[in-house]
Amino acid sequence: MKKIFLSAVIAMALCSYGYAQDEEEYEEEEAPAQVTKAPAYEEEEEEEEAAPAPKKAEKKKKEKKSSGEAFFGAGIDVGGLLNNAANLRLVFKLNESMELSAILGLYHHGESSWTPNGGQEVKAGDNFTELSIGAGFDFFVMRNILPISVGGEIIYTSPNSITAAGQTFVANDDTDLMLLQINLLLGGHAEIVKNLYLTGKIGLAIDYYSMSDNSGEGSFLDFGLATKVYLTWFMF
Repeated sequence: MKKIFLSAVIAMALCSYGYAQDEEEYEEEEAPAQVTKAPAYEEEEEEEEAAPAPKKAEKKKKEKKSSGEAFFGAGIDVGGLLNNAANLRLVFKLNESMELSAILGLYHHGESSWTPNGGQEVKAGDNFTELSIGAGFDFFVMRNILPISVGGEIIYTSPNSITAAGQTFVANDDTDLMLLQINLLLGGHAEIVKNLYLTGKIGLAIDYYSMSDNSGEGSFLDFGLATKVYLTWFMF
């Protein structure tokens, strides 16, 4: 029995010793290898290429707007000049396609007189002045091919006399007369020489006459064909 017990103790001791050796060998194998740090890599700094000095922005020269056409012009109504209604036009170009005009008219009739043979001069007292003021507008189409304008005019006139209902009314302190002209016109535009234009227009004319005196008031409308011929010089 003692031999069996002794044999068991020795066997256990041998097993313990063998296990200890195996454990030491296992620890030696599992021990992490010492990591050697790679020498730090020093990146060579690239020499930055010297940036060229920024060029000063070249200022663009403002080109003068040279449309070849002036902005302001003055003209005369040639047709009206031949009919004792010479209206002066002051034309303003809003842009390449639109024109706005101010219309001014002044007609003065001097006093007539008569001197009989061997007598004294007799004055008729028939002098008067008619004033017109208005505005016009033109819109140009097909300007690159043939300048054609579509527009109109409205003109106020204080006439000297109006004939209506077989009676002639003459403007005086007791009688007020008025003529309002509305013209719807289609015209052509031609440059004779540089900045000198001849414009011919045709269209519908609407004339509204009004009169009033101590005895009452009256008015009437006239419709007809309007023809206009303008000569305009654009100065600047």
